[in-house]
Amino acid sequence: MNKYSFLMVRVEYPLEGGYRMETQPLPNWIYLTVEEDINHSSKQLVVHSRIHMNKEVRMYPTYSNEYTDLEIIKDLSGEISRRFL
Repeated sequence: MNKYSFLMVRVEYPLEGGYRMETQPLPNWIYLTVEEDINHSSKQLVVHSRIHMNKEVRMYPTYSNEYTDLEIIKDLSGEISRRFL
């Protein structure tokens, strides 16, 4: 299981007429993991917050194992930012 210490945020580039998804570091008291179920058929992102007494929060929805960890983090970054930062 990998630990991730960043979110993905949309950064606008008006001169280029578009945007890019870029990493934004998380504070040192929070990190993310992506866990697979026992059958390796689905994945779920878990937020680990040391500032909240080592709290673990499972984020929904669960994802097919065909999704990469980065795709899952990108999809849930906005909700994680709103709920924990």
